[in-house]
Amino acid sequence: MPINKNLPYLLTAVGLFIVLKFVFTLAGNDELLFLIQPTNVVVGLLTNSTSVYLSDHGFFHEDLNIIIDKSCSGFNFWILSFLLFTYLTVKHFERPLSKSLSIPISLIVAYLFTLFVNTSRIFVSIVVQQQTKSLFNNQRIIHEGVGIITNLTFLILAYIIMNSFKNVS
Repeated sequence: MPINKNLPYLLTAVGLFIVLKFVFTLAGNDELLFLIQPTNVVVGLLTNSTSVYLSDHGFFHEDLNIIIDKSCSGFNFWILSFLLFTYLTVKHFERPLSKSLSIPISLIVAYLFTLFVNTSRIFVSIVVQQQTKSLFNNQRIIHEGVGIITNLTFLILAYIIMNSFKNVS
């Protein structure tokens, strides 16, 4: 039985995923600014809201009464998207150099994808919560539901789109 030629690349991606997941448990808001700050800027532009950054709390939007912090960073989505993108690209290439380069490129593309999805998720959550404030007492459930639906939808769409590109070429 031949050894899967993609296995070393996929194991490298999984190893990086595990390391990043561990690092996330030790990280605070300051270490996650690379995800939180760009998201905060776009959310501020979309909602016409300004924020104040407090290291121990995150970005506080007083007029919206929300905080964008470590839990809103999208870090888990980022590393999950990275695994998805790596898996879909590594199996597409034949040359070892292309397979190797697909790992850092997948990390960068997943980062940009995460900024878009995370900003969309937070913005939709704000809009939905404002619309349902008088209907539901437990806004946390709505917030988490919007997050789950948004993230899952974008992951599925990314898979379908990337897989269709592979089938075209």
